[in-house]
Amino acid sequence: MRLLVLLAACLAAVTAPLFGQKVVIKDDIAALAAKGVVAVAIVSDDATLGSLVQFALSAHGAIQVSPTSSVRLRIGRTANTAVVACDSPAYAFTANVEARDEDQLALKVADAAVVGLGRRWQLKPLYADTKVTFVSRYTGHAEIYVTNLARSKTLRLTNYRNTSYGPRWSADGRRVYFISSFRSNFPEIFSTNGVGEAAKVIVNVRGALGAASSGPDGRIAFASSNKETMDIFVAGPQGQTPTRVIKAPNKQWVNTDPAWSPDGSRFALTGGPTGRPGIYVANTTGGSLQPVATGFSYSTEPRWNPVVPDQLVFTYQSGGLRLGLIDLGAGSVRPIETASPAPLAHASWCADGRHLVAAQGEWLAVVDSVTGKVTRLTPANLGRCSEPDCWTPRAR
Repeated sequence: MRLLVLLAACLAAVTAPLFGQKVVIKDDIAALAAKGVVAVAIVSDDATLGSLVQFALSAHGAIQVSPTSSVRLRIGRTANTAVVACDSPAYAFTANVEARDEDQLALKVADAAVVGLGRRWQLKPLYADTKVTFVSRYTGHAEIYVTNLARSKTLRLTNYRNTSYGPRWSADGRRVYFISSFRSNFPEIFSTNGVGEAAKVIVNVRGALGAASSGPDGRIAFASSNKETMDIFVAGPQGQTPTRVIKAPNKQWVNTDPAWSPDGSRFALTGGPTGRPGIYVANTTGGSLQPVATGFSYSTEPRWNPVVPDQLVFTYQSGGLRLGLIDLGAGSVRPIETASPAPLAHASWCADGRHLVAAQGEWLAVVDSVTGKVTRLTPANLGRCSEPDCWTPRAR
């Protein structure tokens, strides 16, 4: 059974509305630059490409899309190549871009624009090397989808009319691990690339089962209560030889949601008594849990930054759910201050190590960890979306 389904109805809508875009009517180039932001007008000889690039750039915290700006980004397209240029003296650059198709072209043009316009701040590529998997209830059932940061292509990977959840990318970005009970009455871990039947990974497990996080070498880590306590296990990419590496001290203690460090030597995970979760770090080979002080009594969902050493994003509760950053080296914690009042949770790092994709209410949002800018990513017609996980080459 082929599971790869193109959401044509969604794609017709996703390139038009620029959710969360902040349009600058009267911009002061120098004042914005002092804040690490550039206002830019986008001029393209191809309307479709221009719309995709505009949506992508509108989500970047260092860029404000402004039709009145004197800084003009010009895009000239020929088939699957483009010339991207700016002739404003403070931001002048020219870049030639080649791609395999229109979707990749939009992402690579957006990256060329970010790098060219952001040289003074050494901005890194964001778009072409970030893929997002997530859960959507578009069909009425929780199924697994993938998209990109230009929202130019959204694909459904599962169609089991069941509840599929916990999507996580494989180390090479070719498959997505997920949990479902479609084959039995118990949750099991599968992997899929959207074509053919999903591959069995961890099956015939009785009890609770957590999402499978892929390490740099392809091994997976997951939580399971198969041995009566909620413990962390490590197995091969296809589920070979699952081995318990971190054991909970008692049945009231829960270990879950392990995230591999970029070098594969450590886990960051959620642990603690039921109802009072905290952040812990442990060796991936096993050993004791080292608590990380966050200053909050409810802290979950740690994720290692693929670019900034020893930095983690996590979810904390303070009134509502919010995002914070941990610097393990400095022993410091800071909230990501945003203007958006909606709760943010379950964040995953993008390729530049600055932006995140997080769940915000019933949709996904791109969050700039530096400026706090929040931009809606998934459109309303995609339904309730949650549990984003980003894949980047540098993160695995």
